Amino acid sequence: MRKVLVEEHRRTTGSDEGLCIGLQLTHSGRYCRPNAQGKPEPRILYHHPILDRRLGLSRDYPILTDGQIRAIIEEFHRAARIASELGFDFVDIKHCHGYLGHEFLSAHTREGKYGGSFENRTRFLREVVQGIRSISPGLPIGVRLSAFDTVPFRPDPSQSANGKLGPESRIA
Repeated sequence: MRKVLVEEHRRTTGSDEGLCIGLQLTHSGRYCRPNAQGKPEPRILYHHPILDRRLGLSRDYPILTDGQIRAIIEEFHRAARIASELGFDFVDIKHCHGYLGHEFLSAHTREGKYGGSFENRTRFLREVVQGIRSISPGLPIGVRLSAFDTVPFRPDPSQSANGKLGPESRIA
């Protein structure tokens, strides 16, 4: 795969000098794509009062278990090993934009080893990075990190004008 990308880059630009190609490792969490039947299957760490309502999740919607989280971590490790074996230059761990990795940081109410304390809420990222370093030593790792949360918002259509979206309206 990397070879094909390098050849295409060389064909279109005339050179591959300085080219660095990596793969992004992510889990969409709440925003998982629909299953084969077309039904969305969000994976969540805790019940969020605004996001659950936004996605239509009931109070009894299942939360990922620590065992399921461990399996996801192992998939990150496997993906990094494959990326390394295929000759990619680095992996980028997506820990931002509300996806699963980012959700760990706000899991204050989650019980167990992946929630509550700062140490527990950062455990997922630390275990992903430690495993990649162990399995694929020397493979550079980038992390896209959102270190803050804001209240979700959407544009206020009543204040839109000239084809431009209006200012944000908080989702309550």
